Amino acid sequence: MTAYNSSFEGATPFSDTGSKFNLAANTGLSFTVPGDISVRYRAKFSYTANANVWVSYNGTAVSPIAGTQSATYNQEFRPDIKFVKGGDVLNLISSDATGAQVGVSLLQIP
Repeated sequence: MTAYNSSFEGATPFSDTGSKFNLAANTGLSFTVPGDISVRYRAKFSYTANANVWVSYNGTAVSPIAGTQSATYNQEFRPDIKFVKGGDVLNLISSDATGAQVGVSLLQIP
């Protein structure tokens, strides 16, 4: 597991742990963070340019329905960098008809 290190002008090493997704429209995919609850990671998300992606933390991701408003809990639209622990489950969904591509790179926090 690559450890988090930001020693040269904010640069970080390439991760040797993570996942990549090619999401089908309105079909959720999940990723379980490796390790147990004592292992902590910096999770960096990346997306195709116009991807409409919702990411849920330890829950089910749901795309919003047109013309409605609903509260969200532990779910964000295109998150950038987040803190996660081993065993956490990230669930992703997109409403894009052409599919959305997403990458998640993990760096272990010492």
